Amino acid sequence: MSTRNGTRILSITLIAAVAIVFPAVAFAQDADLLDRVDVLLEEERPEEALALLEGYSGNAEVYWRRAQATLIIGDQRKDAGAPDSELLEIYSRGEEMADRAIAAAPRMPEGYYWKSAHIGRWGQTRGVLNSLFRAPDMRDLLEQSIALDPEHADSYFVLAQLYAKVPGLISFGDNAYAVSLGRKAVDLMEAEAASGERDGVTEAFYVELASHLIDRGWNERRRNRNMSGITRNHRAAASPLERGYYYEGSLNLPSRSDADEAREILQATIRRLEANRNRLPSETRRLDQARELLGAL
Repeated sequence: MSTRNGTRILSITLIAAVAIVFPAVAFAQDADLLDRVDVLLEEERPEEALALLEGYSGNAEVYWRRAQATLIIGDQRKDAGAPDSELLEIYSRGEEMADRAIAAAPRMPEGYYWKSAHIGRWGQTRGVLNSLFRAPDMRDLLEQSIALDPEHADSYFVLAQLYAKVPGLISFGDNAYAVSLGRKAVDLMEAEAASGERDGVTEAFYVELASHLIDRGWNERRRNRNMSGITRNHRAAASPLERGYYYEGSLNLPSRSDADEAREILQATIRRLEANRNRLPSETRRLDQARELLGAL
């Protein structure tokens, strides 16, 4: 072998080694940064999370976390009494971050989920009638997220709220779907908490499920009568999403009314939240919501 050829082969080998090692090092650094960002987001410290991401490479993992941080900022500004114009600008900015995440990684569910969440907040700010035209877009995004990850608890959680809030007579709202999707979200969330994937249970899932049960309002007799049909539909469902619409039919539920179950859920949730002396702002909001729902039963 000539010296020139030997040098060339050695150079190629070194380049290959660098190409293998450096991405691994960069990935480890990215993972450490994103772990720190995730902790800040769990603690609802969005400005600090965004500061860590400032100037960082604009990949999908960064973009959807920016979208998440922006949503938290919007909720906090709403609590502080910010005008609708400011909130709409915040949610539009968050939607843009989610769009970038989708463009960077179309097979990653988080971009679709966070875009739907910002559309939902935008709709809450504008009011149902003014934002009804965006409901199908939000539904499509959540369905895409679930198609990519059939175990994505948060997507079922938000989709359940969408079916609960959208009017059924003039759109696709369906309280029975909302209940089944809400139950699916709770079960997936609890599984994530048990495995350590989620940092404990998320109380909002229980409060929203109770709200869906109240909205549906079936008495014990009607609930028992309808359950066989829901079970048949669940067995015949052809996709994870369709099974989610009839998820209730796969469960062995006690015989009682929707109101009785909602009351039990709310009472247990309120006890847990009241015992938590280090509640996050979102948990305080949920406690207030749970008390209001329970008081109206």
